[in-house]
Amino acid sequence: MSKTITVWGSPGSGKSMFCCILAKALTRDKQKAIIINADPGTPMLPVWLPEQAAGAEASIGQVLSSVEIDTSLIASHVTVLKNYPFIGLMGYSAGENPLSYPDTDYRMALQLISAAGSLVDYLILDCSPAMTNVFTPAAIESGDLVVRILTPDLKGVNYLKAHQPLLADGRFHYDRHMTFAGMARPFHAFDEMGYIIGGFDGLLPYGKEIDRCATEGGMFQAVKYCNSKYTASLNRVLDTLEQMEAAERELDWQENGDRLPEEDIASDRSIPYPDDPDTHGDNSSYTNNPDSYGDGNSYPDSPDAYGKDSTQKDFNGDDSRAFLHKRKRSRKPPHEDRTARYSSSQYRNQQTAGQDWETENDCPDNTPTGSGYEDWEEDADEL
Repeated sequence: MSKTITVWGSPGSGKSMFCCILAKALTRDKQKAIIINADPGTPMLPVWLPEQAAGAEASIGQVLSSVEIDTSLIASHVTVLKNYPFIGLMGYSAGENPLSYPDTDYRMALQLISAAGSLVDYLILDCSPAMTNVFTPAAIESGDLVVRILTPDLKGVNYLKAHQPLLADGRFHYDRHMTFAGMARPFHAFDEMGYIIGGFDGLLPYGKEIDRCATEGGMFQAVKYCNSKYTASLNRVLDTLEQMEAAERELDWQENGDRLPEEDIASDRSIPYPDDPDTHGDNSSYTNNPDSYGDGNSYPDSPDAYGKDSTQKDFNGDDSRAFLHKRKRSRKPPHEDRTARYSSSQYRNQQTAGQDWETENDCPDNTPTGSGYEDWEEDADEL
């Protein structure tokens, strides 16, 4: 089932960069993703695609100003990356501004999100900092997972305080949002800022190479320059999505039943057919034959229930079918390729290329992969 990830937060916190890095991570196993940015104040198509022309006919404004929004209309306005064909983009085109189209209706924004989500595996919503842009509250309401990114400074804290009352309605699930410190630098007072806002779930540190990717129009190449703290936050999002998908598979299994075709033997699986002494079809009888499993041993009479030569395979093997208990279907997880997690060393081409800190002593390259805010607390004294 498609998942919608909403990314919102304070200005200059690195939301759009995080969306690009997240899209690369989610499409590693050839899943499809669309990133949508509906901020007419900063048209994103020329930022994402500086070398790939995208005219006004590709603008998201054409979609939001339509009478009705459906999947065919959305598909015709998705711009696919040439180098990353599993990532699609929707945004405003170069030269457009907030007056280029009529005001967006909240209902139309919801329609856009719903229709776009049905086309791909992952829909990533890159929100404007302004709640007056109706796409932002609509995206927060529609998100299966909502990520809040704040600069760990007074601007970020006061941005959150100003917008928190606007999201008090239960449909925005404010208390469930993940909160990351974006553009984090060692001199920021993380403990103090985290105490004020209720704590950070992770850090998205500033990096010179990541900043260079943004300024040079290579936002989708920045993933290889993420240090261990950035990738730890990224992995936390991936883990949360996988847990949500696993819970949905479990629910689907419970709703549809767990009976395998070969297990559909009797309405009461605790007993065999009463009129069939050869229950298992292997010349053995559960009720009449002390050799219940047909393998030379006796479960009810012999203290060696499984036999000296029996193994766990003999016990659970399909040939004996001794226990007709319920078994969960074996289903391959859809994101098995992502079990090899992102690590900073995996994407660094040179040890010095991804230097993200001011001095060599500040560089967290020795931090174990998968670390997050908890080990930032441990080395906070160094910062």
